[in-house]
Amino acid sequence: MKARFNGKCVECGEEIKTGKEIVKNSKEKWVHKACSDVEEKLP
Repeated sequence: MKARFNGKCVECGEEIKTGKEIVKNSKEKWVHKACSDVEEKLP
């Protein structure tokens, strides 16, 4: 999913800018896609 708002990644502490790819981590918090601790399930 692409970020609709600016925010802060709880994993790396860096800013999440509008339009960047984000996912929810295992704690249900939004993080950068590369910072996620959850592996994506591929079909």
